[in-house]
Amino acid sequence: MRQRINEALQGRFTSRTQEFRELAREMGYAVTLTKLGKDESRRGTRHTQEEDRRRAVSAKYRNPDNPKETWAGRGRKPKWIEDKLAHGASLDDLLINRSAVQESGVEAEKV
Repeated sequence: MRQRINEALQGRFTSRTQEFRELAREMGYAVTLTKLGKDESRRGTRHTQEEDRRRAVSAKYRNPDNPKETWAGRGRKPKWIEDKLAHGASLDDLLINRSAVQESGVEAEKV
């Protein structure tokens, strides 16, 4: 009986897989399936922290009220930037002056 159940499940899986492949093909995609091992998860299997190749980005903007708050200009704007912009400041006003930073020996912090 267990064998018949497994065969029925395998048949349903095969037919549903074929349906999805046909739908994907109609939309211009190709679908391939690879069976995952026990140690693999569905997401994040290609990259680990050791393999992360993204470079750190130096800060471009600094909060004049709190110099520890910086922003690299990527992603969502921090709340302090939104507040400054709402009060009439421009992003140019918040730019880190690179020459002054180099002269004082203070490094720009990364966000």
